[in-house]
Amino acid sequence: MSTSDDKALGSWYGMAVGDALGQSVKGLKPETVKQYFKTVDAYHDVKPHIGKGVKRYRMKGLYGVQTQAALAVSEVLLATKKPAPEAIADVLMRMGANGPEGYFGVFRRPEGCFYKTVESFLNRMDMAKSNEPYAFGATFSVALPIAAYMKRNSVTFRTQCVELARLFSIHPWEIVGTALTGFLVTRCLELQSASQPGALKHLFGDAVAFCEEVETLLQVEHGDAWHAVEKDPQAFSKTLRELETRYEPGQCDALGKWIAENASRFTGVDIVHPTQGHALTLLPFALLMLVDVPGGFGAVLTATLNYGREADKLGALAGAWAGALYGFDAIPDAWRSGLVNAKEIKARGEALARRKSWKGDKDLVAMELGLTNKEAEERRKFLPKETKKTAKKPAPLDDLWLGEEPRESISQLKEDPYKWRQFERDKAKKKRDRRRNPGFPE
Repeated sequence: MSTSDDKALGSWYGMAVGDALGQSVKGLKPETVKQYFKTVDAYHDVKPHIGKGVKRYRMKGLYGVQTQAALAVSEVLLATKKPAPEAIADVLMRMGANGPEGYFGVFRRPEGCFYKTVESFLNRMDMAKSNEPYAFGATFSVALPIAAYMKRNSVTFRTQCVELARLFSIHPWEIVGTALTGFLVTRCLELQSASQPGALKHLFGDAVAFCEEVETLLQVEHGDAWHAVEKDPQAFSKTLRELETRYEPGQCDALGKWIAENASRFTGVDIVHPTQGHALTLLPFALLMLVDVPGGFGAVLTATLNYGREADKLGALAGAWAGALYGFDAIPDAWRSGLVNAKEIKARGEALARRKSWKGDKDLVAMELGLTNKEAEERRKFLPKETKKTAKKPAPLDDLWLGEEPRESISQLKEDPYKWRQFERDKAKKKRDRRRNPGFPE
């Protein structure tokens, strides 16, 4: 395998590894990540922490919807050599059709905007153009198979990324962010590994120039998307331009705070953390980590995932870019071997890198259904068990307050806490009724 192919495979495999590593700390605060796991340097088992911060069971080493969406795109791309949105929509609908209880088809932990979009395919007049105005970075990963396949930026590359993003959202930020996700892979494929913090600072400027190209493309060819929302459609290029100006090595926390404040200014919504689920926070922050953290694939991904929260999205982004920069062989052996379904992920990645038609034995939908069923079966062991208790029938106490109670009755009542509480409640109710209705019979 050539160096170019190895790095393209690294990008694809790095996406899946980052997604899977991020599953264990998804939704957790950085302090909680440190408390539970110290650092994200392995596929962690969430079983000891279910109900104590981790709400749902996640199979150790298994990727989620970020990689699954990319797999759907790769399925079409390898079969037809084009990421046709209509064909991808068909694959996604089949993936969302059947699955175990508590899941949307075979998909694992998709956001509401994702399954709402997939469900909308059946009723669309124009399949390739979504009217969903979300910008949560939910589908950035769909551009990664195109980047691994084409390996370079071009007019065709930009057009295909934009058209694919339009399948999911009409929001210009989601569209620009999706295309930029793929572009940064192609750019990292051309670069040498970074040994010093800030050695890749020029990536901010490269990203700005690409964003401006895509924003122009949207304005000219996708006017409905350009004017879809009242927010500034050039927010991505403006954000990255200012981030480049502000960047100083070793200032990730301070710059992360600025990223959140900047996103709040553009959205009009109070965004507190750069790892919250928004297009204008997740992509700039993941890029910041790639630029600021030297030391190889593992160092970049661990530093990024230690921030928790939207860890699956951050992991997919940082893993794809770091994999493209450092190559497949730079991914730690334990992470490569510990990835569930590693053989199939690698085989599809090799086919993308070599631009070969896929002739795999496993059907994508059947493969993902098997994995989701397995996780669901394990998850059932950790669901809270319903306790079936027969309700106690309260003893009739209506006559206990009608006259002076003998000491024996009061003593007997006090021996049964349930009866005593019932007696006190009923006594208070009778007193209240007497006050409200003086004619209440004594």
